[in-house]
Amino acid sequence: MHSPDDFRIRVTAGTDYDPATHVRVRVNDAEPLRLSGPGGDVWLNVRIKNHRGEHGDGAPPSSPYFDAEPHKKNDDTYGIGLWFVPKRESSDEDDDKDDQRQEEKGIAGSDLQWGNDFDEPLRDRLPPGFGAALRIVKWWIDPGLEGDPYADRPYLYGPALSSFNRVYAALGDESETKESREEKPVRDGCGLWFEEGGDAGGRAWRASIGCPDDDGKARMAWALGAAAKAQWTWQYGKGYGLDFYNGYLDFADLTLRLPGFHLALLRYYASEKAEKTCLRYVLRHRQTGRVYAVVVFSLVRVNAGEDEKDVDEDVDEADEVDEVDEDKIIEQARRSLSIHDEVHVEASDVD
Repeated sequence: MHSPDDFRIRVTAGTDYDPATHVRVRVNDAEPLRLSGPGGDVWLNVRIKNHRGEHGDGAPPSSPYFDAEPHKKNDDTYGIGLWFVPKRESSDEDDDKDDQRQEEKGIAGSDLQWGNDFDEPLRDRLPPGFGAALRIVKWWIDPGLEGDPYADRPYLYGPALSSFNRVYAALGDESETKESREEKPVRDGCGLWFEEGGDAGGRAWRASIGCPDDDGKARMAWALGAAAKAQWTWQYGKGYGLDFYNGYLDFADLTLRLPGFHLALLRYYASEKAEKTCLRYVLRHRQTGRVYAVVVFSLVRVNAGEDEKDVDEDVDEADEVDEVDEDKIIEQARRSLSIHDEVHVEASDVD
């Protein structure tokens, strides 16, 4: 029988899907990792609470990030922080010779996506209660999510503007240099650290389009509307701080912990092919498919001497799990979330 002690989490990242181009991410390191691709430059910090890294990787078991608010109150278990500077690609050039207009162009608010995708089908490995879990996520946690987890290449994406917990816009002004516009906000010991809002230029611009300035949940709800996304542009050459965090996935004991619903994941995803079991986060362009950043959490087996028979027995046990009452799960989640400050948005409000 497998236990979480038999596995470790390996994190890698790159600017495309090819794992051969990815580099290892030192979890909980305060020094951001820089990635550079055709679509822009990205600086990255990955934090995991109670992290158990691979032998010899030197990764700290935690980060001061989790002791600071709002993470302490939220009991967050992981976070992905990105400093993103999109850049114009040669294929984006058009016949417009107006330099001022070109400088203002960028990625449309509806086109920059954040989410998960997979190379292989998951439909035969989705655990009991998955449908209820997905409803919880889409109704109360991230109503902007769209996708098909039952497809041959499953995916769940949401607009970055409504999916990231914090968005910081560093737009500066005309007197600033490119280097000053790209200066990354950091906190000692934590690495990248963003408050909701932006620098003076970013806050002024947000106010001009009606975007809530200092409340991430209000901005996330605002961004669900089509009119809001139409006003927002991720401008080329500007810096954006993006922080994604929650306490719903516990990497220490490999458990999904949604409101009113807990699920031990190991029995469904630990196998002789554990190295292929991964969770992939992607920052991408909705229309072109351009990938700006890929962050992969891989399950790595450290107890390599276990009998293959035990592995097969684990898989059989997963198949024998009793059916769950998804309506009951939803009701438990509804009661749990009623006492928490979660954003609940009706489907009719999402464009």
